[in-house]
Amino acid sequence: MAAIQIATDPRAIALAQVTQIGNSVPLGYVKRKDGTEHAYHFNHFLVQARNDPTIRFDIERIWLSGAVLAVGDALSAHHYFDRAPELELLRHVRNGIAHGNRFRICNENSLLKHPAHNRRAWVRSDLKTEFEIKSALTGTPVLFNYMGPADVLDLLYSVGLYLIRLGNGDRLRP
Repeated sequence: MAAIQIATDPRAIALAQVTQIGNSVPLGYVKRKDGTEHAYHFNHFLVQARNDPTIRFDIERIWLSGAVLAVGDALSAHHYFDRAPELELLRHVRNGIAHGNRFRICNENSLLKHPAHNRRAWVRSDLKTEFEIKSALTGTPVLFNYMGPADVLDLLYSVGLYLIRLGNGDRLRP
């Protein structure tokens, strides 16, 4: 979020690349696997990030989506450990993001066996907003209709704290 806020500030253009000799505009580069680079008009896309509300929204959604997908995939490799409710909540949020940013609850019985909520999560909003996965959510957009950006961060922090305590053998619930 810090990088997004800096990039969208009008003063960010002062930090932009200088135009190199032989180029007509400042260029930014993205490396390819083979070591070559893709060049892009740095200032153009910096201004787009600041002025186009669709791009600003997408930037926020993309970095949080990437974080949830990465954490969810890592947890999946360990079968979501003990399948605690906050781990299950993250699993459903991850799957919803990965499938068009919409929930698809295919097995209601699984929710009875493995509830997915943040009721006992260590990090929640000041208002203690609860999120629980129910089959009625099928088709509902995940980001940012079901959860807002800070709610996703709260969930990621809660999952991290839960896993630290699980790994340390600490008492997991008060």
